[in-house]
Amino acid sequence: CHDGPAGGHAEGWADPAQHGAAVRADGATSCTVCHGADYTGGLSGVGCFACHDGPGGHPTGWNEPAAHGDAVAGAGPGACADCHGADFTGDWSGVSCFTCHDGPGGHPVDWNQITGHGAEVRASSPTECARCHGVDFTGGTSGTSCFTCHNGPGGHPNQWYLGSRHGSEVVPAGPAACADCHGADYTGGWSAVSCSNCHDGIGGHPSGWVDPSAHGAAATASGTIACEPCHGADYLGGWSGVSCFTCHDGPSGHPAGWAGADQHGATVRTDSANACRTCHGTDYTGGTSGVGCFTCHDGPGGHPVGWSQESAHGATVAGGGTGDCIDCHGADLLGGWSTVSCSQCHDGPGGHPADWALSSNHGLEAATNGTDACAICHGADFLGGWSGVSCYQCHDGPGGGHAAGWADPAQHGAAVRSAGADDCARCHGADFTGGTSGVGCYSCHDGPGGHPVGWPAGDVHGPVVADVSALGCRDCHGTDYRGGWSSVSCYTCHDGPGGHPVGYRSSNQHGRDAEFSTHVCSVCHGSDFRGDWTGVSCYQCHDGPNP
Repeated sequence: CHDGPAGGHAEGWADPAQHGAAVRADGATSCTVCHGADYTGGLSGVGCFACHDGPGGHPTGWNEPAAHGDAVAGAGPGACADCHGADFTGDWSGVSCFTCHDGPGGHPVDWNQITGHGAEVRASSPTECARCHGVDFTGGTSGTSCFTCHNGPGGHPNQWYLGSRHGSEVVPAGPAACADCHGADYTGGWSAVSCSNCHDGIGGHPSGWVDPSAHGAAATASGTIACEPCHGADYLGGWSGVSCFTCHDGPSGHPAGWAGADQHGATVRTDSANACRTCHGTDYTGGTSGVGCFTCHDGPGGHPVGWSQESAHGATVAGGGTGDCIDCHGADLLGGWSTVSCSQCHDGPGGHPADWALSSNHGLEAATNGTDACAICHGADFLGGWSGVSCYQCHDGPGGGHAAGWADPAQHGAAVRSAGADDCARCHGADFTGGTSGVGCYSCHDGPGGHPVGWPAGDVHGPVVADVSALGCRDCHGTDYRGGWSSVSCYTCHDGPGGHPVGYRSSNQHGRDAEFSTHVCSVCHGSDFRGDWTGVSCYQCHDGPNP
């Protein structure tokens, strides 16, 4: 019977399936009979430790996961229970599995920490996990699914994809830990999942991150503190090696050239100044940036100083129209998002100041500086230009845009008699030969003193005076007829008494006129010849019967 090796054990006794099963079933007490109480040989002279030379009687290297771990992974921990007890606390072996396996689920202490199982997995992939948790990691022989904790995409914890989760891990120390699974180039590694599946933008940021609407919105919402962990407190690169100033190389971190109106101005006009508030504060005095918009925008309504002057905003509008104004003040220029209506100042027709239509306003401007300024808005031909308003809507008369009917003495003559010819000089020149208008007054006013040709003749100006009285002469020659603003005295010619020619008292002169017709006398001296508007009665001399 005792035909087996080593002292008469049964055939095949050396197989763990035999002596191992016997020991697990009845304990090792019976072994001591032959092998000694200390299992070093006893009367048999054969120590159990000749084979069982590892810790606790296990084979050498049994405490390595590749040994007992593989055995447990293959058949489960049932065999362990034979010696270590159903609760694995020792039983007859006196050795508790929890001496080593003292963490959750039989893993070492702190195995559930990333520094525990995470480090192991990153070092050698999760192949070892598959032995107990199954090739699909849903439990396997352990009955515990890895997805109980690793319930997010790619085996990460739930919601790991959120920047607040995986980002908070990467930010403090960099993405080196990611490289363990995703590879040194982050294109997948043993995980076969590339970081660029999501981080497909510049520098590992999400796609489109360089757009101000992406990273700009994030920075404005919570400040630039979140930028510091990767780019450094000075934003010169940090562990990322990428300086924010590669792009943000302009003043205060704005892109280069941002101070130019064509950059930040265009942005404000497109989206309003609400975006500015995020950094510069709701009152634009600095906010989190510490830089007030009013450092530059220190004029009325946020415009530069002096913007209210025509030479500033007027020149801008004249050069390019009101397109830029519309961006802030609205298509109707009544305020828009700026809430400031252009009509607060530009309250006259066509956006001109009030009363601009008066010749004393726009006329004075045109007369003083020429019509070049008009051409900027109304076009070189004054038919409207970008303003769409033709100067000829009003200036529809002859002679360079005078009002209709201006050639009639009742119009331009009345204007001259009322205010003098100074207004004429502005366009027609101080000598009235053309000036900026190129039209000389003498085209019509070609007689002496600006009167029509032949005006000195009594039968020319005389009938006019006779019909209307000499009051019209006063407009130019003064109430005393000694020159007025014309500086030409009527008495240069009318040097006799009462304004008559010299010697007119002689009956040979006025008598001849009266003989021809006393009507001429009545024009000035009245139908009763007692003076009328002249104040001189013919009866002062002609005081007898039948004068």
